[in-house]
Amino acid sequence: MKTSIAIIGGGIMGSATAYFLARSGQAGSITVIEPDPTYADATTPQGAGGIRQQFSVPENIAMSGFSLDFYKSFARQMIDIPDMPDINFREQGYLLVVTSNGEETLRRNQELQSGLGAKAELIDYPEIRRRFPSIQRSDIVLGCHTPDDGWIDPSAGLWGFRRAATHLGVDYRKAGVMAINTSDTAVTSLQLDTGEMVEADFFINTAGPWVASLASMTGAHLPVVPMCRVQHFWKCSRELEPLPLVKDESGMFFRPEGAGFAGGRPSFDIEPGFVDDIYTGFFANYFEETVWPMLASLVPSFEELSLLRSWAGHYAQNTLDGNMIIGKYSPGHDNIITACGFSGHGIMHAPAVGRALSELALTGRYQSLDLERMEIGRVHRNEPYAEAGIK
Repeated sequence: MKTSIAIIGGGIMGSATAYFLARSGQAGSITVIEPDPTYADATTPQGAGGIRQQFSVPENIAMSGFSLDFYKSFARQMIDIPDMPDINFREQGYLLVVTSNGEETLRRNQELQSGLGAKAELIDYPEIRRRFPSIQRSDIVLGCHTPDDGWIDPSAGLWGFRRAATHLGVDYRKAGVMAINTSDTAVTSLQLDTGEMVEADFFINTAGPWVASLASMTGAHLPVVPMCRVQHFWKCSRELEPLPLVKDESGMFFRPEGAGFAGGRPSFDIEPGFVDDIYTGFFANYFEETVWPMLASLVPSFEELSLLRSWAGHYAQNTLDGNMIIGKYSPGHDNIITACGFSGHGIMHAPAVGRALSELALTGRYQSLDLERMEIGRVHRNEPYAEAGIK
């Protein structure tokens, strides 16, 4: 079959890209190749769904600003799309707390965030205790509160973009990519595991933690690996005040979720790779031995809790610097681009990146946000462009 644009990977990034392409009315035919239309093994539904503006890299702050506004107005953006799920945006804010070791960086980041339009407020420990009395850890000296931030239902966000794209004419194919065929100067077609060949004028690789294996099919290298991240849901026997998503310097976080709380602490001691069983091996006692003590240290009420379930997802981890890689990446092939290596930021940045990929595919350049510093060149130069003070 022949299509104008072929997107490899129909998770939230691929589906957001398909949506913006279709919404433009200029893309021609669009085909998304997705091997798992149930998304049982996808990364998006396992995510925390947080949308925050607390970054130190200007591009990430700008992408969060656009994406936050888009998610807040999701129903209005999709007003012409029938049967849309409610993404349940919860505007309860983010609170990052730091010890004296992180104070200078937090102050610097807050100044940048405020300068770029984010409502970011520094609050000292006594003020944190006044507003959020459940938080009681004496080594905290400062916090940054962004009350406009919040979180969504990740699965609903994914299905919202997919249903909108489908309604606007995007064709989703249940298939995996077995090979990517090229000429001397361009990508020409995809060989699918169904036996079908998909020819296209332009290709977009948004396959998340599987992106590097696809890149290798054209002789390219992307420093992106799957990294297991485990989250937990628990209930607390004590009633707590309304809380934002709370995060500390270690990466440990939690947020209200229904009648309980969801959260965790990413491990930085595991090897890359897909983990199928979190009840044996490294993660067998991870909550009890690592996460729970950290939670209880920050919120003493969590000393008494009931863990109800744990689940694993996989970051598409950029091993260079933990930030996105976007744009052309395959030497000699100008008609294939990617957005990958979000390292946990994919859901929150999907609207902004979907728009950016659409612009690149249609015009060859960024029209809205200049994301050139996030391109593959920094990988080739070994020049990390990393976040400071927040993971």
